Amino acid sequence: MKDDNVLDDWEEKDQANLDKKSARKMVWRTRLSIGFTVIRTLLLIFLIYIAYMIPVSIYYDMSGKQGEFDRIVTTLVETRYPGVEVNHMFSNHAEINSFLTQSTRLKLYRNVGEWDVVIGEVQAKKHLFGKVSYSLNFDEKYLNENKVRNFAIPPKILGRESSDAESGSKERLRKQLIKIDDGHVAQAQFSVKTPMKSKVLLEKLKAYDIQVYRMPVFGGEITEFETSSYRSGQLTFVQSLLLRPQITYDDKNRHSSSVSTLNKVTIEQSIDQFYKDIKWLTENGNYRGKDIDQKRLNYIRENGVQVYGAVVTGPIREIEKLLDQKQFHQFYLGGIEVWNWDEY
Repeated sequence: MKDDNVLDDWEEKDQANLDKKSARKMVWRTRLSIGFTVIRTLLLIFLIYIAYMIPVSIYYDMSGKQGEFDRIVTTLVETRYPGVEVNHMFSNHAEINSFLTQSTRLKLYRNVGEWDVVIGEVQAKKHLFGKVSYSLNFDEKYLNENKVRNFAIPPKILGRESSDAESGSKERLRKQLIKIDDGHVAQAQFSVKTPMKSKVLLEKLKAYDIQVYRMPVFGGEITEFETSSYRSGQLTFVQSLLLRPQITYDDKNRHSSSVSTLNKVTIEQSIDQFYKDIKWLTENGNYRGKDIDQKRLNYIRENGVQVYGAVVTGPIREIEKLLDQKQFHQFYLGGIEVWNWDEY
């Protein structure tokens, strides 16, 4: 009887061991099965994603939507921020994700003499039913550096008289430039006390060995409608629309002409392109300030293009000569580099 009991115990233990082994095998089989199912599911999702994104990306490029987003961002920056250019050459940079959110990153630079000096980048994004949002991220060289300054609206437009107090920036710049030797070039920005036709201002600037890149256009700000502005002493500053050299695009919204300057192309061509750019921007872009741009465009169509400043670059001594013009005031220095100038 004792032998039978021992045999029964062994059989029970063997059975228990077999049950444990079977259970372990079943657990591992289940785990492997679940693992393979997860892998197959992820692979299927990935293949579906690829099958979805390939035609979306192809359409985004072939339809011109990719170039359109880059063009919107470029136009927003270059018609608002004095002295700042966007590197939009060679290829489209915009991307689109699975949620149809568009984004792009474009290099920013300044024209200082003959060089294009990189100063940062613009990052922009637009959700499917949202507005274009963008930020300019500058490579700061100095703490609390102000990279972009607006132009001062001519006092006469606002019914005010000019005063000697407005010459402060001119004298500060003169003291700076006197200390700089002839072997340098600079970018400078100045406002004009009386609005004038762009052709008239270009004629005034012909006497100097400089290149002209931007001119602020008065669009009825403050006098016809309210817009963001600030006061400094007797002067009022706004972010104006900027006249830039003629830039053309192909039917895919790709940049199709080399960047020039306002005094190297006919001003009529640049003005015509200005109207086209702002009209195109308000029709194709969904961005903050669109309604203001439409009001500006209507005002400019009725009253013509009146400019009240310029962004220029050239040798230090030529920039210095501009300070002698009584009509020019509110000077700012955009950047200085060692000599890199061809004689014009």
